[in-house]
Amino acid sequence: MKILFLTIAFVCLLIHSIKAQTDSLSVMDEQGIVADTLRSDAEKPQLKQVILPASLITLGVISNATYINRYVQRHVYNYSGGHKLRIDDYIQYAPIVSVFAFSNLGVKAKHTVKERLIIGATAYAIMGALVNGVKYTAKIQRPDSSAFNSFPSGHTATAFTGMEILWQEYKDENVWVGISGYVFATTVATFRLYNNRHWIGDVLGGAGIGILSAKAAYWLFPYTSKLLKRKEKSSIQMALYPVYSDEMKGVGLTLFH
Repeated sequence: MKILFLTIAFVCLLIHSIKAQTDSLSVMDEQGIVADTLRSDAEKPQLKQVILPASLITLGVISNATYINRYVQRHVYNYSGGHKLRIDDYIQYAPIVSVFAFSNLGVKAKHTVKERLIIGATAYAIMGALVNGVKYTAKIQRPDSSAFNSFPSGHTATAFTGMEILWQEYKDENVWVGISGYVFATTVATFRLYNNRHWIGDVLGGAGIGILSAKAAYWLFPYTSKLLKRKEKSSIQMALYPVYSDEMKGVGLTLFH
């Protein structure tokens, strides 16, 4: 129940905050221009967009509150035999790297490189806040008993955040490019179980938070894009983005002209 309350509280706070901000876009500005035109590059928040991530988070909470976690993990451990293959530490970043790589290979993205940097930074900032907020408050023990920060999975959230951005950027140009992110993200989730680092509920919750964080970044883009416009006045541009995993937290810096 503690996990359920914390997760719902964080998600509701996020959605309420975004809704309040985006509702203000419909107000006429002083010159009589409808500010809603700022939405041209961003989706309006809609309830149906929250159904999938909310369902994944709910399933994650239910799994943690019942015997489902231990039932699934017992079968996974019997299959793996305790062996570990830590490719998930690296491929968790593959989806977000692909967001920038495919445009260099000639596939047209929905947004420019600078805009994608803003969207990515926003998404990962939201994801990091949600994941850490729940992790270090719920304090669920990992299946390998190494720590009490199991729920939700940060690796999975990282991968699914990038996956959703990749999908949003390329789905209209090349659907297979968009789908490729799902392969990486689900592989990360699978190996978090295989390596006995997370319960099934952890990866489900992480996936939901990752998708929700990416969607929130697009909802907020009319506001975060203003930061980009201000930076364009200077000759040297700078973009900051959070880097997060269970073992590492930091900030990345990109400079460009």
